Amino acid sequence: MGTGAYINDCQECPDGPEAKRGRDMSSERLYQLLPMLYDAMRKQLGDKREECGFLRGQPRMLDYVYHHDDCIQREMCDAFSLEASTVSNILAIMEKDVLILRKRNPASSREVNVFITGKGREVQQRLERVYEWMEAAAFEGFSADEKERFLRDFAAVTENMMKSR
Repeated sequence: MGTGAYINDCQECPDGPEAKRGRDMSSERLYQLLPMLYDAMRKQLGDKREECGFLRGQPRMLDYVYHHDDCIQREMCDAFSLEASTVSNILAIMEKDVLILRKRNPASSREVNVFITGKGREVQQRLERVYEWMEAAAFEGFSADEKERFLRDFAAVTENMMKSR
């Protein structure tokens, strides 16, 4: 379905163009909503992150390594669209804090593999409770089906944008 179909559908909403969740249509644009969502979640996570002694960027790096143990450092650069030096600096601090371990790949000396430590797993499990709390707050008033559909659609939108960069 092309963009024009969405514009036409939106203009012909039975409840009118301003009925969606009490906001006018100008706030229903993806490029406007995403930063608002990101800022709200970053603020909530930031408050908890500081309580745990994390620096900016560390929780998502730890989460990635937790779910992709023995990953290649370069994969993290690609996953977060960050420069290698930025990822390396964040990981160096995390390694100093014994959250992760980095080792040169014996098959390719240019690659660095990243592993989560026992301490990293413990910290990630505490952060997991924070993520669950944030998600519960974000999906308050949504049914399980609405949440599932939103996450599926949001993943598809994300995939489309990742392909187009």
